Amino acid sequence: MAPGASIIIPTYRRSDPLHEVLLDLGRLSAVSGEVLIVDQSPSPSIEGDTRTLDNGLPVRVLRRPPGVVEARNFGAAEARYEVLVFLDDDVRIAEPAFIDRHLENYTDPAVDAVCGQELNGPDFAADSPDESQFASLYEEAEFFNRRSSGKRRVAHLSTCNCSVRRSSFMSVGGFDPIFTGNSYGDDTDLAIRMAQAGMQIVFDSKASVRHLHWQAGGLRLNDTTNVASEFDKHFSSWLVYYRHVPPRWRRWFLWHRILRRRLLLRRNVLRWHHWPAIIRGILTAREAARQEIKAGPKTGT
Repeated sequence: MAPGASIIIPTYRRSDPLHEVLLDLGRLSAVSGEVLIVDQSPSPSIEGDTRTLDNGLPVRVLRRPPGVVEARNFGAAEARYEVLVFLDDDVRIAEPAFIDRHLENYTDPAVDAVCGQELNGPDFAADSPDESQFASLYEEAEFFNRRSSGKRRVAHLSTCNCSVRRSSFMSVGGFDPIFTGNSYGDDTDLAIRMAQAGMQIVFDSKASVRHLHWQAGGLRLNDTTNVASEFDKHFSSWLVYYRHVPPRWRRWFLWHRILRRRLLLRRNVLRWHHWPAIIRGILTAREAARQEIKAGPKTGT
């Protein structure tokens, strides 16, 4: 596997922010690598199958059906370089040496993955270093502050801005394809599985992005054009709940990651006619997740 970076960006109905992140990538310092756009949109988000950015980075466009976890795994399987860099299609990158900031961590052979900094609007300001001491891997994967500054070892990843040594990624089976639909939580699951396998993840705030949280396309639940059943909207959360959440955090997770995802959103609380379908989706997703967990993981990229 060649040294360098394969930058993997799944996209779904987000041609405008995707165009902007490609412009940002083209302004970066030249590195050995490639950009893989995994386009799952009903109509192409980007024209053509190949192009070259201003700094010489080649771009390949891979067409896949909807499913963000499958898209990331497919991109990883197609990658030609040693380090996989996962980005969301709605981030902006200002640091010219952004990819170098990821790659320089891998000069240490003990490092298996890097979690980059994620700055959110409206001010996109960084926080002071998060020096929390967590009581469990779940707490570390759920609550570590990605806005923080500095560098530390942490069992935490976010696919809006992270990188993984390809050999390490493959050895744990990549993202678990059991996460389907609106699959929030697959990165939390990967971070915990890597930590359980004794792998080292570092947070490095020098590898920083600004996350726009684009309101259309992607996995946005409030975009009515995104076709997803109530089952799809809750299944991944139940998977994390049964696989990783310790008893002391289950009430918190149930409230914040399941009930408030749809049922108790302000726009649904007074719309009683929405409740039967949402509750049915929550309960069927819960039972399906329990059965999947009993059957064991399906990793194996």
